[in-house]
Amino acid sequence: MQNQIEYFFFRLLFYIIRLFGFQTVQRLGGAFGNFVYSVIGFRKKLVMDNLRNAFPEKREQEIDAIAKGSYRNLFTAFFEILYLDKLTADEIRRSVSFPDAGKIQELLKQGKGLIILTGHFGNWELCALTVPVIVPQKYTVVVQKQRNPHVNDFMTYMRSRFGSKLVVMEKALRESLRALSNNEAVALIADQSGPESGIYSNFFGRPASTHQGPAVFQLRSGAPMIMVMLIREGAGKFRIDLEEIDTKNLQGTDEEKMNEITQRHVSMLEKFVRQYPEHWLWMHKRWKHTETYRKKQSIMKAAQS
Repeated sequence: MQNQIEYFFFRLLFYIIRLFGFQTVQRLGGAFGNFVYSVIGFRKKLVMDNLRNAFPEKREQEIDAIAKGSYRNLFTAFFEILYLDKLTADEIRRSVSFPDAGKIQELLKQGKGLIILTGHFGNWELCALTVPVIVPQKYTVVVQKQRNPHVNDFMTYMRSRFGSKLVVMEKALRESLRALSNNEAVALIADQSGPESGIYSNFFGRPASTHQGPAVFQLRSGAPMIMVMLIREGAGKFRIDLEEIDTKNLQGTDEEKMNEITQRHVSMLEKFVRQYPEHWLWMHKRWKHTETYRKKQSIMKAAQS
């Protein structure tokens, strides 16, 4: 019953949103983000703590502005997502520029496939829709299954509109390696917290557990790796920026190589977030295992001394 009630309100908002034009939808999302930040304060303490730790050099006024911008971006993206299946391929091409799109085809010429990483940044769902529209290729997209099956069905339809093959995380390893061996592209979000046993990388000066999937895919396939991020450029306009992640000159054991690849793509994420901090999802518990990691390191050092 809970799923049906949730989905009823989801569909209600869905139909209301689609009564307006895309730019009006963006303005409504931004206004709702202001309301959540100023009145409801959902996860506001976590957001402020994350920002103060990430940017200790910034004044409180600057931190507050970034936090508010992050809420605006998140709820603008949410409202946009309810509208995305209404956008045609031509409308997406007119709205989103992708200056380095040719890099994807260039890297695929190596014959090892391509690993595409992104984050909860800008509007990540629009980014995932745009890439196959502008660069037609075979894409396997690793997704997290939604708890509500009705919402999951909607997201599956929306995400696969332009031919992308969706793979849930439980099947990601086998299906992704198969796609890479066929010289296809594999795309996934790589900015969420990993488990306590994950790879710990330096992210904004603190160790953050990171999922090992991208590093495993790269070491097993030898595929090049890129990060793509969708940047807001004003009302109804976006740009996708692409950066290649260096996967050469890896030294040491497989574990050490995995740690190094992971640090490289986490550092690339940090570069984007530092440049556009309002675009990122600061309310995520990205550093939730940091203190556990530090305690383990202290115990290990004490045991060795």
